[in-house]
Amino acid sequence: MSPSPEGATTSRRGFLGIVGAGAVLAATGGLTGCAAKKEVSKGTAVAADKLKTLVPNRIPFSVPGLTPDLPGGDFVEPGFLSRPATFVQAITEKPITSGKEITAMTPLWGKVPPGLGDNAYYDAVNEQLGGVVRFNIQDGNTYGEKLTAILASGEVPDMIQIPGWEANKIARFPEAANKLFADLSPYLAGDKAKAYPMLAAYDTAAWQFGVYGGVLHGIPWQNAPYVLLTLARKDILDELGLPMPASADDLLTLGKQLTDPKKKRWAFGGMDQEVQRAFGVPREWRKQPDGTLVYKYETPEFEQHIEFVVKLFESGWVHPDVVANKDADHKPLFGSGQLVIYREGPGAWHELYGTYLADNPKLRIAAVDPYPAHAGGKVIIWRNEPAGMFCFIKKGLPDDRMHEILGVANWCSAPFGTMEADLLANGVEGEHYTIKDGLVQRTALGEKEAQPTYMFLSGRPGAITESQYPDYVQAYHGWQSKAAAHLESDPFVGIRVEMPAKMSGLVTPTEDKMQEIFRGKRPISEWKQVVKDWQEQGGNEAREFYMKVARENGRL
Repeated sequence: MSPSPEGATTSRRGFLGIVGAGAVLAATGGLTGCAAKKEVSKGTAVAADKLKTLVPNRIPFSVPGLTPDLPGGDFVEPGFLSRPATFVQAITEKPITSGKEITAMTPLWGKVPPGLGDNAYYDAVNEQLGGVVRFNIQDGNTYGEKLTAILASGEVPDMIQIPGWEANKIARFPEAANKLFADLSPYLAGDKAKAYPMLAAYDTAAWQFGVYGGVLHGIPWQNAPYVLLTLARKDILDELGLPMPASADDLLTLGKQLTDPKKKRWAFGGMDQEVQRAFGVPREWRKQPDGTLVYKYETPEFEQHIEFVVKLFESGWVHPDVVANKDADHKPLFGSGQLVIYREGPGAWHELYGTYLADNPKLRIAAVDPYPAHAGGKVIIWRNEPAGMFCFIKKGLPDDRMHEILGVANWCSAPFGTMEADLLANGVEGEHYTIKDGLVQRTALGEKEAQPTYMFLSGRPGAITESQYPDYVQAYHGWQSKAAAHLESDPFVGIRVEMPAKMSGLVTPTEDKMQEIFRGKRPISEWKQVVKDWQEQGGNEAREFYMKVARENGRL
């Protein structure tokens, strides 16, 4: 997976699951009797400082003797160029004491590992936890569909990971959360979080994004500073003597040079959000000179991005699996060299190395430096939200059970340099990995069994630590340092905004039509009508809401 601790993201932000309002209305009682007429949420917004009483007081946790080789800064995560010589045990007491299994539903953007009884990685982690976590793993690319069904049934597991981009597509998600998930404030607010020091170490802003409907529900996965980047198979570009792109225009040249269907090689996978960014499209809302707000769909730059992506599709430079399926899994295509360039969440960079480097030692992956649409143009980089994925706990559990589950989340949140984090990330030395020249070398068993699962039960402060991959730490730290100089101005930084229901319900149908335009199923000329429909069906109403929020917080 690419969780978005780091990310994101893109597969997550890029795929458009079929998450509508109806199923969640059922989950919240909204489809029964007269309740069906209940007014849907018009959205909420609270300045972050007003949420302080709901969330933990931050208490930073430092691993003794551990100092980053590449220092962090504003919007740059610290980097570690080697594996620590020794690891600190951060948690001495096993969190599960009742003997009862904990059930958990999590997404996975990768290979599903063997289950309990056939997985030594699970055995090792559960031994340290003092009990069993039983996972229900779902395909991350279609997670929204499964999530909708689970919420509608009301039968949720003890712990469930819900990415924020999926929650945003559910028209009445805060009501569903209030009905189905525990209020965490009685256990974590203020100094209560001292009982869970790994959770208390999260940034306050990340915790504030776990508030839904005025209640702290989500244990956040603190985001990497950036939403997306463009990844490229640098080994293939070097072999062909081709440069990394420096603008969107360069993609047009590379598309022709890279694509060779006879060799089963295409230039591109999904590129839409990165092309939007290159053309100067705002991530969401932009403040206009006249003091009004314009949404990304309404900007001329968004239409320019559509025209550009249509060119990529029409030219035959996009991998046919991606053409056939907007939710196609890009990772195996990229790992095998069938596509060379695509947009991804930052976390996928090291995960791709982890999956494909062993079979192809010459594999080299690079992130394209932040680029504009045209040479010499202005570069913007989208600012990420403080947290993008959240673990929720089932409502109605007794206090002793809540403490067990929070203890598991706390254990899974231990940072780099701890024994807990090393086991969670790599498994058991000698079984799931070996050490060569001071670096982790993943075994075939490690690749099979130690897939991302437990990490979805928590989060951790960001750091770039995967030094076992060629030049990865230096390259990603350098990319972040460059990106930090181009951060887009966002009128809603520091405000916890819950999207109005009508607007969230429009995301999927609107962007499905955009995807159809990319693939030639609709003409580009229809986009203006798509935008008009978006405005009339809830976009204009949402604008009024966001402008009110911006005015009340001194942003307009």
